[in-house]
Amino acid sequence: MTFRSVISVVLIFFSIVCEGQELPRVLIITGNGNDPYQKKEYPPWIHEFQNDKVIEILQGIATVEVSDDLSVLHPDRLAAFDLVISNSIFLTPTEEQLNALYEFVANGKAYFTIHCGILSLLNWDRYEEFMGAIFIGGPATVPERFKVSTTNMEFWGYTYPFRKNRPEHPVSLATDDFFTKDELYFIEPKTRDFHVIARAENHPVMWWHPVGRGKVMSLTLGHDEEAKNNPGYQALLRHGVQWLTGMPLIYGAQPRKVSTRQLTYDDFMTLKAATHLEDSDIRFEIIENSKSEVFEAETTPSGKVTLRLTGKPGKGTFVVKATEKNGFSSTKEYRVEVVKDGTGNIASYHGNTATISSAENESPMFHADNLIDEDPTTRWSSAPGDTAWIAVDLQQVYAVRKLVLSWEGASAKEYSVLASRDGKAWNTVATVSDGDGDRDELSLDSTPMRYVKVLATKRVNERWGYSLFEVEAYGAPADGSGLIGD
Repeated sequence: MTFRSVISVVLIFFSIVCEGQELPRVLIITGNGNDPYQKKEYPPWIHEFQNDKVIEILQGIATVEVSDDLSVLHPDRLAAFDLVISNSIFLTPTEEQLNALYEFVANGKAYFTIHCGILSLLNWDRYEEFMGAIFIGGPATVPERFKVSTTNMEFWGYTYPFRKNRPEHPVSLATDDFFTKDELYFIEPKTRDFHVIARAENHPVMWWHPVGRGKVMSLTLGHDEEAKNNPGYQALLRHGVQWLTGMPLIYGAQPRKVSTRQLTYDDFMTLKAATHLEDSDIRFEIIENSKSEVFEAETTPSGKVTLRLTGKPGKGTFVVKATEKNGFSSTKEYRVEVVKDGTGNIASYHGNTATISSAENESPMFHADNLIDEDPTTRWSSAPGDTAWIAVDLQQVYAVRKLVLSWEGASAKEYSVLASRDGKAWNTVATVSDGDGDRDELSLDSTPMRYVKVLATKRVNERWGYSLFEVEAYGAPADGSGLIGD
């Protein structure tokens, strides 16, 4: 394990106050316990901490103070802060300093280790209790680039009985999956009350657990400045700090493409936000619309968003602000792409819905919505059996000229495509008797339909059901079809 030379850090103070509201106060403890002399119980590792970069990432959400003087771990001095971040390695505070830190957290505050910060306080006999996990090896540099999945969901799609109905963490919900080039640490959980926020290569890379009335969180990513420049890493760091300090986290998927088949979408989306506070009262407002010549977004204080279109295609954003009753607020940018009705894959338009005959289990991994999200990595999977179907409601009648089905390995050898204007009377418009999986492109001769159904009747592999990544439909509004509901 090779680390770069440590940067000498002096006391840095960085204060931002937004709209008269003082931000949460964060103390970053930094430095290398092996400097200037290596401790015999530790490897000769050194590190660049990039504290300036961490401060930059936290700009606007915290007032940050950085110190390499462990005397700051004193009850009187800690009282000024809401959160202590460890961006350090091999620091060994005194027993009195460790006790002060424990009481700081146990009485309702928070401690957050980033990357090698988990490798401080190792001289403490309460370390496992306080951290909830220990470093057992690494860092791994293979694979050099990997995907970070922001979820606590089991990747095989089946829940353990003792984890049933455990909700996703707000930081997971607020942060999209991403790819990064970084180091992987190997971690061994030491408490059952261990809550994973993000994983990479099936290893926890971000988690938290309670200590008394407070919280301890760790993020093991962020080895160097390249890793810290990754937008996904920055989102995890920012969202972690926001959640630990009681700031609202806005979450929810980005909207799908919006068609001009309607000029007003009254139920465009419902905004959601969460804090760790038990009695949160969060109010929403939209503070910016970047493309008023294309659309305008409005929201009620409770988060019900209406989108009004001008009829012109284009791309833009709107910014949502969520404010908690303590005065802390957060923002999130939503991207909107408006397309002329009939442009591109019409199955993926906002407002379209998918239904299924069955799913392999209740996991979101197999939901019907995965069929029309334009994400080639998500899928629907049916229960085992020879007969299963999926149906997509295009919300109005289109003359569909092509249907594309992207199968997973559990594909259909025989299936039919059915079309309907009203969801009641169905006509068979295509039949496949020699399906071999992968990607099927079916020409449908501009068949008028609002509903399209794929009815599978024979499996390629009888061990499984059926599994589809995506359903795509291409065509144009049918003459005289009018707007949704006609």
